Amino acid sequence: MDDMRRPIILLLLWFLLVNFYSQKKYIPQSTNFVEFAIYEAITDFADNCRLFKQDSIFYITTLDTLKHYTLQRNQGTLEWICDSIYANILVVEIFGSVNKLFYLPDAVVGSKGKLPSRYVIVKDKLFYWDDDDYPLTEETLSVLKKYDALTDMINDGMLPETVIDDSQKGASYYFCKNNISIYKRVVTNAATGYYSPPKLKCGN
Repeated sequence: MDDMRRPIILLLLWFLLVNFYSQKKYIPQSTNFVEFAIYEAITDFADNCRLFKQDSIFYITTLDTLKHYTLQRNQGTLEWICDSIYANILVVEIFGSVNKLFYLPDAVVGSKGKLPSRYVIVKDKLFYWDDDDYPLTEETLSVLKKYDALTDMINDGMLPETVIDDSQKGASYYFCKNNISIYKRVVTNAATGYYSPPKLKCGN
């Protein structure tokens, strides 16, 4: 009898493990390379990064090719010079949203490039990003309004104030393009490209 029950118990344990893993992966799997990296970054950020607790709205940017700059003297003047290009690295950056998005009159449903058109919600927190190939939908616009992420472009004839906080830290995820499962997270307030990137064993 025990021998008959053992496979059933093992099967139940397997289903529980699969269910647990699927719950930890908050975002649906994607066949798009950049989207997949974004989803992986969001999942790790929500589970493992302390910055997740500090805000309720986050915006995401991506760098298809990483460039590294160093301060060098050029004809007596200090300049930031690009000295390295990492074509095999994709960077996904996640920041807490300090400023609201400018809500322009032409940011209508179906438009592209006017407002972030992609989003996901994880643990009641909003993550959004730009996708010029993906039109703004009624659903996305409704979510941005629900989270109070928008502001009118003109208020009493003046542009809204924009807060610039150089001390704000973000999470930068460095992915190997040839193996998306290989990545490292860096939490810093330094701009990407202006510090030494983490070393990744991407192979050929």
